[in-house]
Amino acid sequence: MTDSKPNTDDLTRIIALIYGMLESGSPFWLFAAVKPSKYQAFLAAQKEGALDLYHFDSYGEIIISGEGKAPPDDITLKVAEMYQTSPEVLMQAMKEE
Repeated sequence: MTDSKPNTDDLTRIIALIYGMLESGSPFWLFAAVKPSKYQAFLAAQKEGALDLYHFDSYGEIIISGEGKAPPDDITLKVAEMYQTSPEVLMQAMKEE
């Protein structure tokens, strides 16, 4: 029996907040959990405008999404709780984008 080292992608996710426009022209936001090994590819696809949210599986998982310019505070708090981080960390990431 071989001891295999746990894959970081199996244990960790990088939480990303994504903004966009719906086909109707309304703004939307979504929180995604991105696999660490796919984070650079995710950033590149996002920068190029080539991020396909309908086929996001290769990058990780979409946690929650909604219409509007920013997620409601209660959603941000819940995501922070789910992923054991502080809302300030999530909000800091928002301000940097």
